[in-house]
Amino acid sequence: MDFSLTEEQALLRDSARRFVAEAAPVEQRLAAARQGDGFSRDHWSAFAELGWLGAALPEEAGGFGGGMLEAAIILEELGRGLVGAPLLSTAVVCAGLLARCEGYAERLATLELVVAGESLLALATEEPGSRYDLAHVETAARETAEGYRLSGRKIVVLDGASADAFMVSARLFGEARDRRGIGVFMVPFGTPGLTVRPYRTLDGRGAADLVLADVEIPSGAMVAGPDEGWDRLAEAADRAAMGAAADCLGAMEAAIEMTADYLKTRRQFGRPIGEFQTLAHRLADMFVAAENARSMLYRGLSFLDAPPAERARAVSASKVAITQAAAFVGQQAIQLHGGIGMSEEHPVGHFYKRLQVAGKSYGDLTFHMARYVDGDAAREQGA
Repeated sequence: MDFSLTEEQALLRDSARRFVAEAAPVEQRLAAARQGDGFSRDHWSAFAELGWLGAALPEEAGGFGGGMLEAAIILEELGRGLVGAPLLSTAVVCAGLLARCEGYAERLATLELVVAGESLLALATEEPGSRYDLAHVETAARETAEGYRLSGRKIVVLDGASADAFMVSARLFGEARDRRGIGVFMVPFGTPGLTVRPYRTLDGRGAADLVLADVEIPSGAMVAGPDEGWDRLAEAADRAAMGAAADCLGAMEAAIEMTADYLKTRRQFGRPIGEFQTLAHRLADMFVAAENARSMLYRGLSFLDAPPAERARAVSASKVAITQAAAFVGQQAIQLHGGIGMSEEHPVGHFYKRLQVAGKSYGDLTFHMARYVDGDAAREQGA
């Protein structure tokens, strides 16, 4: 399979890299992460003007006809530059889910707002004890005369601190962990009964926990019904995992470049420390790990349109390999920088934090290893 970029994709990569380098210096981005929404609203408007918010959406859904590869190209450059904007959660995960839910009456209108940069969305699926299991849904949705009443809790809603609306999974029937019976509902920020508790993640980006206390929403707020809700969420979660992996790859490559530059300039015993063979070998191992991660990213992306079982197994294999590579690269970058790598002022520590958060987003190492093994067992039973 040919994974070389087309001319248009190469131009997209170059424009994203140039924007991150010129419009958002690392120091400025770190400052933005410590205040307000945790990202620059001006940059978000620029993303809309550049067409990035619709890059992964088909034209009939208001996008520009791209797919997850185009999204991964942009996300890699954002990771390379520590840009904390909620592009993955809003324009890839939630918008991608909406694009596949053709029964939702407000689908095109909502997507139009997303592509224009006028609406931020966040997916709320995690619950206490769910451990990334999308079927573990105890939040209840009860039908009323006007629509639905939602009650329950959601935790670690990534980019939820700045969201204008939440796409919430809630159970219409069945027991916790049943895949059927789960609906997806659009709940605007400020809806009576909805409490949003914002906080910062390790890398400074905004997340939130939600409490839904008898939240009343109209019948038209159902994005996906109980017969398709879990399937749509599973698709969205796998795309999200590959988006987080692309972000990881960009952060890894930036950390490697930063470490290589440091080894060339830091001198000990009269020469650059990069000339010492042991340190040079460590840097080479970091490079190999990142290149392997890139291969696994492309493999995972190529399976996103495969049958569900094959897609899940391939995505989990990619997420495991990339998470392990990210941990190795991040730790080695800190180690090779020495004491300065532990300081808040030096960017390399912030790349390490970014890698840690991305590695635990949309399924951590334990979850994806277990899912991969379960996929292997199912294949053997079916053989």
